[in-house]
Amino acid sequence: MASPLPVLSSRAFIGTAFHSDGDSSCRSFSSSSPKHGASVANAHRERIPSRNISLYPPQPSEKYEICHRRSRRDAHYYATEIRRVSTQECSEFAIGNLIWSMDEDGFHPNRALAAQLLQACVRCSSYQLAKLAHGFLLRVYPDLRNDTFICNNLVGMYAKLGYLDDALHLFDEMNEKSLISWSAVISACSQSGYFLEAVLLFRKMRREGLALNEFALGSVLKASSGLLDTFLGKQLHALSIQSGFQSDVCVRTALITIYSRCNLISDSLNVFQYIDSHDITSYNSMLAAYVQNGNCVECIKLFLQAISLGFVPNEPTYVSVFSACSAMCDIYFGRALHGHIIKIGLFGITLGNSLITLYDKCGRFNDALKLFNSMAEKTIVTWNAVIAACVHKNRFSHAVDLFKRMQSVGIRPNHVTLLSILSMIASAAASKQGKEIHAQFMRYAFGQNVALANSLITMYAKCGCLDKAKVVFDKMRSRDVISWNAMLSAYVQNNNWKDAFKLFKAMNLTGIWPDDHTFTIILGSSSLLEEQLRGDGREFHAYILKTASKALAVSTSNALVTMYSNIGNLNAAEKIFLKIRKKDLYSWNAMMDGYSINGKGDDAIVLFLEMQWLGIRWDHLTLSILLATCSRLLSLELSRQFHAFVVKSYTQIDDSPSSVSVYNALISTYSKCGSVADAICVYERMVHTDVYSWTTILSAYAHYGMGHKALELFETMIAQGIRPSAVTFLSLLTSCAHTGLVKEGIYYFDIMTKNYGIHPEVEHYACMVDLFGRSGHLEKAVAFIMDLPVNHGTTLWKVLLGSCHLHKELNLGIEAASRILQLEPGDETTYVLLSNIYAFYGMWEDSIKLRGMMKNRGLKKETGWSRIEIGNKWHGFVAGDVLHPHRKEIYEKLEETDEKIRGMGYLPMTELVLHDVDESQKEVIISHHSEKLAVCFGILQTPPGKPIRVIKNLRTCEDCHNWMNLVSVIEKRSIIMRDSRRFHCFKDGKCSCGDYW
Repeated sequence: MASPLPVLSSRAFIGTAFHSDGDSSCRSFSSSSPKHGASVANAHRERIPSRNISLYPPQPSEKYEICHRRSRRDAHYYATEIRRVSTQECSEFAIGNLIWSMDEDGFHPNRALAAQLLQACVRCSSYQLAKLAHGFLLRVYPDLRNDTFICNNLVGMYAKLGYLDDALHLFDEMNEKSLISWSAVISACSQSGYFLEAVLLFRKMRREGLALNEFALGSVLKASSGLLDTFLGKQLHALSIQSGFQSDVCVRTALITIYSRCNLISDSLNVFQYIDSHDITSYNSMLAAYVQNGNCVECIKLFLQAISLGFVPNEPTYVSVFSACSAMCDIYFGRALHGHIIKIGLFGITLGNSLITLYDKCGRFNDALKLFNSMAEKTIVTWNAVIAACVHKNRFSHAVDLFKRMQSVGIRPNHVTLLSILSMIASAAASKQGKEIHAQFMRYAFGQNVALANSLITMYAKCGCLDKAKVVFDKMRSRDVISWNAMLSAYVQNNNWKDAFKLFKAMNLTGIWPDDHTFTIILGSSSLLEEQLRGDGREFHAYILKTASKALAVSTSNALVTMYSNIGNLNAAEKIFLKIRKKDLYSWNAMMDGYSINGKGDDAIVLFLEMQWLGIRWDHLTLSILLATCSRLLSLELSRQFHAFVVKSYTQIDDSPSSVSVYNALISTYSKCGSVADAICVYERMVHTDVYSWTTILSAYAHYGMGHKALELFETMIAQGIRPSAVTFLSLLTSCAHTGLVKEGIYYFDIMTKNYGIHPEVEHYACMVDLFGRSGHLEKAVAFIMDLPVNHGTTLWKVLLGSCHLHKELNLGIEAASRILQLEPGDETTYVLLSNIYAFYGMWEDSIKLRGMMKNRGLKKETGWSRIEIGNKWHGFVAGDVLHPHRKEIYEKLEETDEKIRGMGYLPMTELVLHDVDESQKEVIISHHSEKLAVCFGILQTPPGKPIRVIKNLRTCEDCHNWMNLVSVIEKRSIIMRDSRRFHCFKDGKCSCGDYW
């Protein structure tokens, strides 16, 4: 806001106020003397336009003389001219010319003309022009402080222009304050959002014994609604009844509003029902109250009631009804009303803005854009509405284009515009555009707008620019709890746990109490809890209970459920879930996800059925959790059932981000459950995709050995302008490793950083080691590990040891195992792999020694098992299984199958049996592997030709791989097997991996 009004000579005021470049030059005279002000005015005198220069050159048809004779310049002339130029473009300069002319002519306007002049300044929205008019009136009315009428108009002018400090300063200097003066300044504070100041001024007015009017009462009621002070509102309600203003339109509207804002809709309804004679204004207030409290059905009913009683709806009526339709996504009633208002000729900018929002909320982006383009006049609200629609539909390019178009037609963006654009940039992680918007932020002098600064922090955080987010945070002069939460979330998103914890402690030291969102951020980061709070979450849980001023909010309880689920304490999560009295959808989702990630998928599905029975509507996140549960259960049949449920029930699947996420979850589920064909089918039917869609199908190709298809899809993705993520490159490198595409893998690893600025993580390095090692380039794998600037622990050496086991590389295997056991002496997999390498070379003593070391350390080799789903029931097998109820039929089928494939040239690879036994025993051992038993059981229990899907917990051996290739030929059916590394799809004697795994 501006500084207090300067005390200048009128001529200095006029000279500086109108010709200054901005507010700063006006304010620079706040401590200057009149003499100094006059000298500055004289210095600017030659810049004042001549009276003979017209701002608007007359048309040839107009016989209008710009330089009127002084005798014709009376009050009527100036009043006419002010009305005329106020309706024209560039009216600010024209009205400035009129003020200069009145000053030069020595004309003294009467009070009515002065009020008209000040209203013209408000219409021009010009603070400089307001200063000019104020300075002129100071000369005309030397004793201006005693002229209550003009001072009231000046107070109203500054308040309407948004310069409340000037309005309050002028009000304080008034010698005589009337009831209108008090009403004006109270209204100014209330409209400017200074609700507490409005209430304090109202109390001061009452203490001075002034009578009460409906305007002051209505303004202070609005202020109390802004403060959400129910007690104050009821006191004012009693005062309105006592003073006889309860039937006034302004007062009753304010009363309905305050009760609705305090979520006391029943009290709003009581006020409405006790109104003696209703009009459309009272109906509008109640309609808005219903919408604000989410009672949209009641809003529509009241609207129809008003029409049936003969009331004629106006713009505010339809704005509330359109808002109700938006909340209910009732596109049909909204469209009907759209046609009706066009028919009766009521359609205008305000209703057009509401309709754009309606179409946006109902998922009709094209209709919203069409309506926007058809509107002849557009305000900043119109542009904001359509930009918000682009943001909701994730149309980044549309939003940016509209933002540029808006500025090109002379519409200045406000903070709402920038907030929408920043949220879009944050979602797209487009840091370049974010910096441009930051520049706009500073250009339009929004430097101290806290909400925009908070959005900038969030945007930079999501773009990975943590340092810039911290610069914005550090430069903020005032911060609210949202500012701290935004910066805290920025640290957490960028895995900076140490600084996040420091900031959290600093927040408490500054006296800003954490809110529910603060707790949610901390609780949502299990890594922060583990690394900084050094506990299982109970300590922080106790801190929340201690600092919370009231019962825990549902959002905090939900976060606690998630936290305990993430750290494996499912019992604590269940207890908190059961204590939540008013569970929301997020509560159910959190508990379902907790069951799912902790291996209790059946309980997650039972909880979903309970939620359905209670009539709680699910959302896209619920479906994503359930589909992830299906993938963890590895149940293809259950996945298909939920897919059918989605198609049948999820009627709003469209191009929205939530709908796309459901499709992405379906792709992931099908690929993990062994049906890549279904995953590809879902992907190909998607109308709209995002980077996660491409990444998910790339990951499916990678795990099914379809490396060449993965590379083709990646190039298509780049051609369509989709920017890959770090996970996208991880899927791509996995494809190369699983297919032996060494050159291609090196190329994509290089461009990941060079072209896209994505820095590799340990998973990317592990893929490169696997790429070299699996292809037999063990020396390159070792060199790659040794050349890395950062030590990544044992992860890369474990990958290398796996390659040494595959290629039976003894010396390098010993070196890799030695490095692993130095850091992780309890890693049983390392002992097993090295023992197998010793056994392969006949080094039985070394192998037995390693097995003994495992036994002494209490380590056990993971038992290999395989399982198959038949009729929604899982059947498990281990090697040489003798406990299955159908074991007799299974072994008979196994012998029959072995006999057939032996005729095709199959011979058991007994050299893979790493036991010191004779050859016949080795043949028996390798013939009774668990995956062979599972396949034979599947052949017995399923119709001919139906694919068989088997899950194995360890890497399948080469003998079983060859066996299944041949079985797929003699049985004439596909066999899909998922081992610990990838999927193998056997069909017609060939595997999707190309025998490279």
